[in-house]
Amino acid sequence: MPIELCPIRKSDAPVLTEMLYAAYKDDVISHLMYKNHATPTMKAWTTERTEKGWGQGPGERRVGVRDTETGELIASSLWYFYPQREGDDWRKLPEIEWPEGYNKEGCDHLIHVHTTKRNEIMGPKPFIFLATCIVLPAHQRRGAGALIMQWGIEQSRALNLPIFLTASPHGRRLYEKFNFEVIDHCWIDVSSVSTEKRDNVVMLLREPHPSQPPRPIPILKPDEDMPIDAAAPVVVAPQLPVAVADRKYDVVVTPVTDPADFERLAEVEDLAFGNDNIVQLLFPAGHGGETLAARGDKHRQSQKEDPTNYYVKATSTATGEIVAWVKYHLFDDLEREHIPYPKELPPGTNVPLLEATFIKLKARRDEKMAGKQYGYVLILVVVPEWQRKGVGRKLLQGYLDSMDKRGWESWIDASPAGLGLYEKLGWEQLWGVTVDLGDFGGEKGQTDTTVSLLRKPKGVAKVEG
Repeated sequence: MPIELCPIRKSDAPVLTEMLYAAYKDDVISHLMYKNHATPTMKAWTTERTEKGWGQGPGERRVGVRDTETGELIASSLWYFYPQREGDDWRKLPEIEWPEGYNKEGCDHLIHVHTTKRNEIMGPKPFIFLATCIVLPAHQRRGAGALIMQWGIEQSRALNLPIFLTASPHGRRLYEKFNFEVIDHCWIDVSSVSTEKRDNVVMLLREPHPSQPPRPIPILKPDEDMPIDAAAPVVVAPQLPVAVADRKYDVVVTPVTDPADFERLAEVEDLAFGNDNIVQLLFPAGHGGETLAARGDKHRQSQKEDPTNYYVKATSTATGEIVAWVKYHLFDDLEREHIPYPKELPPGTNVPLLEATFIKLKARRDEKMAGKQYGYVLILVVVPEWQRKGVGRKLLQGYLDSMDKRGWESWIDASPAGLGLYEKLGWEQLWGVTVDLGDFGGEKGQTDTTVSLLRKPKGVAKVEG
């Protein structure tokens, strides 16, 4: 069943309470906080505390995931956007009046250890704090946690701020897939409720782009009716359709976060372009004889080298195999160097052909888009047996929604075979370049055309060449 990001509203507070106790009922930390099952009194207190504190935290944002068929809220998260803080108030530990049923000593111990450790690590500097991320047990492994994390990472990129969070050793695996690194840990004394004396809690951090300074965090007024795309601190971050399943075509669309996936991306590229004349001529030695692993590593480095290179994959729900992927780049900051392509060409690249086609088109793109923020789709590949099944459209939809919300134009260079899809999605042809492949080592008289297309955001007048 499909799932999607959604805003969490104040009216959802009772649901959040039920989710909290359901998700942690068997956790040893919960046993430390309350030895027996949560009572109605405890749940009522939690709901009331949530409602009274709604929107009071620094830059507080609550983001959830719903099942689009049932409408059920299956995951929730609470984020804080801390500004630069002055003085020593940020060092103060929270004091909470715990109701009957809670183990006050255990609760205070837990909260104080967590807060003290976070303060030691992050200090008064600005950062993003993921306070909670809860997925209902019955809905785990559907991509809900990944969808929430992608949203948070987009906010981190928009503000160039680090994300800090704590997790259990089991939960850390999700975060490490998104390039969080374990930087410390703390031990919680659970000897009163467990045969184990201590429970380990890990501290994880995801650093922003190192070459950019942090951007100011705007003052955000809490608004329970604010749509999810308006919850971004500075800009509307791309809303990638993570784990949006389609029964008809049996694919799930997610960001590429697992380093092991990049080798498969190179393999899909080979399958999709195996009979493409210009690709075969551009890379006559099969990408210089590079292995799939080496080419996959170049993709991984490209994503790491420039934070606005995005890779999104479509995975078969039947086999779990990646069957298509897209890479796009956001020219968001006109003051910095953008690196959408790998800096080094594969050995044996047909440079004269590259110069006569894609480099020529790049020069025209640079000229037309100078001084503009825009999106650029570098590559979209679908294995042959999955082509013309709507997979390409699904891969592009989240990206295009983001471009419309930003009010940005989008560029793509395509073969004539892809024009039908792109024109249906709103792209319009600008110009093209046709070459005789015989002039570049191919068969004389065999031509190849590449077309540049530009898409205006919805509601904007048509493209002018």
